[in-house]
Amino acid sequence: MKRLLLALWCSTNVFAQNPLSVSLQSRNPAGGKQIVQEQWAAAKTAIIVCDMWDLHHCKNAVSRVEELAPRMNEVLEKAREKGVFIIHAPSSCMKPYEGTPARERARSAPAAARQPDKIADWCKQIPAEEAAIYPIDQSDGGEDDDPAEHAAWARELEARGLNPKAPWTRQLPALRIDQERDAVSDSGVEIWNLLEARGLQNVILMGVHLNMCVSGRPFGLRQMARNGRHVVLMRDLSDSMYNPARWPFVSHQRGTDLFVEHVEKRICPSITSDQIAGGNFFSFSTATAGKKRLQVLLLGDSTTEASIPKMLAPEEAQLEDGIRILLAAEKDLPAMDVYNLGLSGEYIQRLLESGRYDRDVATKPQADYIFIRYGLNDRSKREGFETNFSKDFHTLIERLRKDHPKATIFPMSVIPYEVGSNNASINDQVKKVAEEEGLAFFDIHPRYEAELKKGANMLNYRRFPLAKVPEALLPIVQSYVRPGGKDPYVVVLDNRLDAHLGHLPGWFADRHPNLAGYQVIASETAKFLADWIHKHPTAH
Repeated sequence: MKRLLLALWCSTNVFAQNPLSVSLQSRNPAGGKQIVQEQWAAAKTAIIVCDMWDLHHCKNAVSRVEELAPRMNEVLEKAREKGVFIIHAPSSCMKPYEGTPARERARSAPAAARQPDKIADWCKQIPAEEAAIYPIDQSDGGEDDDPAEHAAWARELEARGLNPKAPWTRQLPALRIDQERDAVSDSGVEIWNLLEARGLQNVILMGVHLNMCVSGRPFGLRQMARNGRHVVLMRDLSDSMYNPARWPFVSHQRGTDLFVEHVEKRICPSITSDQIAGGNFFSFSTATAGKKRLQVLLLGDSTTEASIPKMLAPEEAQLEDGIRILLAAEKDLPAMDVYNLGLSGEYIQRLLESGRYDRDVATKPQADYIFIRYGLNDRSKREGFETNFSKDFHTLIERLRKDHPKATIFPMSVIPYEVGSNNASINDQVKKVAEEEGLAFFDIHPRYEAELKKGANMLNYRRFPLAKVPEALLPIVQSYVRPGGKDPYVVVLDNRLDAHLGHLPGWFADRHPNLAGYQVIASETAKFLADWIHKHPTAH
């Protein structure tokens, strides 16, 4: 007995001396990452493994779970060694575990003195999510199988005597259940009782599917967060039920990433598996990535980047989102990803000589289409603009052809940035470069100019020095002030302050596009690319 007590004391002491070092990642409303370092006592920490079933009605989901399982089991083994309590929660699959020590450990946990309201129920939303735009459309159930393969899979499940709509029978065998230390339960009440009885304040959720079970189950992220548990998601050991054929028409993995960002903004922070098990965090292979998607790159200056709209309206569709969504509406086109590589203040020479091209452009996935819109900053910042701009443009095209050899490149005109200017000195040069390179010239200028005729200031945001605002109007603009070092600015995306400040000289001087302006650019870009693909069906 003394030996047993000594062993238990030594084990507990080791756990206390070797806390878990975790980096909790959350996001602010604009999507910016915020990292907090914490030290957790392993003996006060639990991992809940959510719905890692042996089978699923979606064949692709089965493939991803099978790929995920080895790394997950490695993490569970390491966590168990450190003293973390493991709870296996394969919902609706308790029968195979009846009578086992792990199952009885959950059933016999004493009833908690504090029993949260509705802890036995699903939780589909917490207050922090109410004003948010839900990041993916899962209304079709998230099936992303090829229809023919899905039908064949359903027949196979039926042949095994299983319900093709709910074929799961137990947890995936690749995840070891330690009958001496772990627990098995799919009950919110039982799991809450375990946490309370063992003083487990820190909870890590892993498993599938993030946008459904992991977030919503009675033991899921929302219930843990709303009831005061220090809960985190292990973001690399999860997956979503999302069909790329649904809004926002991104890849399956990007759909998962979008929901991770939603969790980090609205529900709880996240961590990665390397923080528990070492090595590299997990990522799915190309074998489970789904159908190949065409890659579109957007290169340009601030009129491409859209930093202000992204800062002030981070959850609304931006330029790259608008292009992707409009292209997805063309049902005969292949799926596409659109990367916005624009950067405020940039011109071609700076892109090439600053190292940003090598860092951000050359390293992107092999592009199929590249749109280039430079010229406004080149004219104001490039020495010898009349001769050097064209040379820089040719050099950029040469680099792109080397690093993205399969890409079709589209030099673009600039938008009508200055009032009353047609930017001929820029656009004529771009058009000539396109002709010399044998490339299609994309002239967006006429469409944007036509839209401006509907209202001269409809498509630009207002950015005005705070120092120029009359003192009497300072209270009305206070909530629109954005830091700018010694020179803060009043920044709004639309006309909401025009009634107060529209009479001031320079109020409408900033001609950068607002969300409406970027939707014009998105509309014309998607139309141009769709037409080009239709005319060149064998290009990719």
